[in-house]
Amino acid sequence: MGGGFDAPRFFPRVGEERAIGRPARLAFRAARVLSRPLALHQPSPRSDPPRRVVVRAPATSANLGPGFDALGLALDLWMEVQADVAEGITTVHSDQGPPERDSQNLIVRAAFAAFEAAGRPPVALSLRCINTIPMGRGLGSSAAAIAAGLRLGAALAGARLGDDELLVLANRLEGHPDNVAPALLGGIRVAVSDGDGVVSTVQVHPPIHLMAVAFIPEVRIPTEDARAALPHEVPFADAAFNIGRAALLVAALAAGDLRLLREATRDRMHQPYRATLFPAGPRLIKAALRAGAAGAFTSGAGPTVLALCGPDTSTIDVTRALLASAEADGLEGSARTLSLSERGAHVVHAA
Repeated sequence: MGGGFDAPRFFPRVGEERAIGRPARLAFRAARVLSRPLALHQPSPRSDPPRRVVVRAPATSANLGPGFDALGLALDLWMEVQADVAEGITTVHSDQGPPERDSQNLIVRAAFAAFEAAGRPPVALSLRCINTIPMGRGLGSSAAAIAAGLRLGAALAGARLGDDELLVLANRLEGHPDNVAPALLGGIRVAVSDGDGVVSTVQVHPPIHLMAVAFIPEVRIPTEDARAALPHEVPFADAAFNIGRAALLVAALAAGDLRLLREATRDRMHQPYRATLFPAGPRLIKAALRAGAAGAFTSGAGPTVLALCGPDTSTIDVTRALLASAEADGLEGSARTLSLSERGAHVVHAA
């Protein structure tokens, strides 16, 4: 690659890829999604689009401490959706609730958005969802629903919607790209959007193996409540604090320098304010760091706390520390050790 630009493998029409000051294995992969209205696609020449599609979409953790609404990563924890073309009314069957007959279901809305972008009328669907992603815990269940719906909608429409187009649709549905970018595309990602729908995303490739330990409380915090806890303005010093650490975090991950993550995952813009909703959160973070985690932070809007661990860190020690801290607070929940996922939402089966 040298110092030139090559089209990224995942973004065949737009984007760029190059090494930045280090060997290519440490390169950022960048893609710029063009600012333009989504043009309706001509229907695919395929005369027999599938009538059954199975897709999987990963859980995600957003913010990663200082990167509010801009940083996120995909986790090896999945939502699986089977969609069948049906007659009559769209129905959703989930392992986490009674059947729904509601076109406002997030998976359905995303699927219909893909149909519209493909220039095809939506069809009635029968959806069956097996979801291992805890809802309302800050692990991106809504982003997974959107990513799954877009992938299955594009497949059922028989359309070749590119990742750039699907990312624009996902951002419109979610309102911010920090979760939907890794949910759709996988990996550790920087993702930002402007007011006109322009989305820029970069995947960061750490040269070392990272694991995550998540403490998932039984209590839920609706995203709306977590957003309402934030101030409309923050002190200039706090904004500068976060900008520096968000930049440091991306650089440290790209370089594989885990010594910097403890400082790089600190935050002053959202976690202190949300601690009023979940006071145990700061104590859980401190417990994970004392046990050897490279960095720890509130996952998304919370209340889950995620600890990043390198090859030399015992995930068992971090798990025990999180559980002990929770027990001391009288907090019910569970701890899970998770791999990071390089893969985002994808079609498993189509027929």
